[in-house]
Amino acid sequence: MRGAALKLGQMLSIQDSKSMSPEIAEVLQRVQNSANYVPMSQLEKAVDRGLGKGWRCRFASFSEEPFAAASIGQVHEAHLSDSMQEKCGFSRAAVKVQYPGVANSIDSDLDNLQSLLVMSKLLPRGMYLENTIRVARKELHWECDYLREAEAMTKFGELLADDPVFVVPRLAGDLSSSMVLTAEFMDGVHMKHAEGYSQEV
Repeated sequence: MRGAALKLGQMLSIQDSKSMSPEIAEVLQRVQNSANYVPMSQLEKAVDRGLGKGWRCRFASFSEEPFAAASIGQVHEAHLSDSMQEKCGFSRAAVKVQYPGVANSIDSDLDNLQSLLVMSKLLPRGMYLENTIRVARKELHWECDYLREAEAMTKFGELLADDPVFVVPRLAGDLSSSMVLTAEFMDGVHMKHAEGYSQEV
């Protein structure tokens, strides 16, 4: 499951589950943090279109298996070539690749999902399905705009350059496009562990 279907499932999963059947609640909980990844062999053409066919020579290494997968794309760990390291100022990188065709199918997929959910009557009243669909449509179009994300990353990097708390990953502009986003790899912990942190953190 990926694209609009996965995004909608993730959004519904964070709503109040007390008003829905245990079966639906269990399915939605499963999709909240899960997505199947696509073999790199199937994404090769997408990266070729985004970065040009000689893109691999600009990386010293590139992990074929992604370390993360989500509704519209997946992320691979890589190390930049010496020349790209010198230009970008970092070596270890996260390369986000968008699934082919996802951006063009958002509206039709969400329309079909809405019709299916309404006709099946699986969801209880009070789930605000129309509003959820509207928000999902807006967020998915934003998420598919990697150029917008790259611009925002650069802007926030400038605004928070001297901040003692926040760190913004640096962008590899020459290795980014509308379907591929390459940035500095940042280590971190899963959000589910945040509940154990102090209020100060």
